Amino acid sequence: MPSILKYFFLLLITIPCVVVQAQEQPVNDTLTSFVFQEVTYTTVGPIKKGTASFYSLKFEGRKTATGAIFKHAKYTAASNHYPLGIYVRVVNPKNDQFVVVKINDRMAKSMSKKGRIVDLTRLAAKEIGIFSHGIGKVLVQKVEKQGNK
Repeated sequence: MPSILKYFFLLLITIPCVVVQAQEQPVNDTLTSFVFQEVTYTTVGPIKKGTASFYSLKFEGRKTATGAIFKHAKYTAASNHYPLGIYVRVVNPKNDQFVVVKINDRMAKSMSKKGRIVDLTRLAAKEIGIFSHGIGKVLVQKVEKQGNK
């Protein structure tokens, strides 16, 4: 009899832990609208977790993969996880600060192997609070502009 009670007690302790973990995971299929820089966006698709970094100063003025001239004062990013030309929301989960950036470049393959999901401009990195650390954990989700695309 005592062994049955022991298993029952362990089951009671384990169930609340599993429920809490399930509640903390983001819901990927819920559409959410939000405003950034006076533009309304809707989230699309799953949230990806990874590490963000920011471009070196040596890339200022060079062409990106889309042919645009790279500038640290813009909201753009490089990524190997998203198609060129789309917009993504990058959120710092430590402070809930976010930016919307356009993917207009590709990262070096070695960066993807290190778990990097986006390489931001300095402006974007400062806005979400990862600039002083150089890198930071982020959540990234594809977004679409509402109205005029």
